[in-house]
Amino acid sequence: MKDALRPRKNPPHSGVGEPPQDDAPLQSASVEHPVLEALYRFWSGKKSALGALPSRKDISPSEIKKLLPHIAIADVIDGGADFCFRVCGTMITEGAGVELTGKSWSSFEGTDRIIARSRQLVETAEPYYATNQRAHWAPKDFQHYSVLALPLARDGKTVDMVLYGLVYQPMERGE
Repeated sequence: MKDALRPRKNPPHSGVGEPPQDDAPLQSASVEHPVLEALYRFWSGKKSALGALPSRKDISPSEIKKLLPHIAIADVIDGGADFCFRVCGTMITEGAGVELTGKSWSSFEGTDRIIARSRQLVETAEPYYATNQRAHWAPKDFQHYSVLALPLARDGKTVDMVLYGLVYQPMERGE
């Protein structure tokens, strides 16, 4: 099993574009996985009554201990040109077959769609939820995943981090 990321063959897509067609617009009832639903409820509870986004300092790991293995936090680099992981939960690392902490999305092959979705999250300050995604970026290509991405902002408005919740599902036979 490879323990390093596959090198990128092409530079990341620089245009923002629309999110892929398989991304569902986020509504609280549309988050199907219980881990991701719990993360969404936690994040929503941290938003201010005026709609200000929570910041990293608003998130205490002790409040979400059971969710931590499924969570990653990435810094927004150059306004969304890239995203670099600060922390990455054990279930994400085990499922992907690679350590993500300290790595950026652009160092992965096959992450153009992820970068575009994350860039749109930075621009709109709106979360996204995507299901049945293929982990092309991971050495363990047999995995599909669902992801919830939530904006974080030091000033309550300008997204400077992304809180990802991720759960893997094995691919169906024949895929």
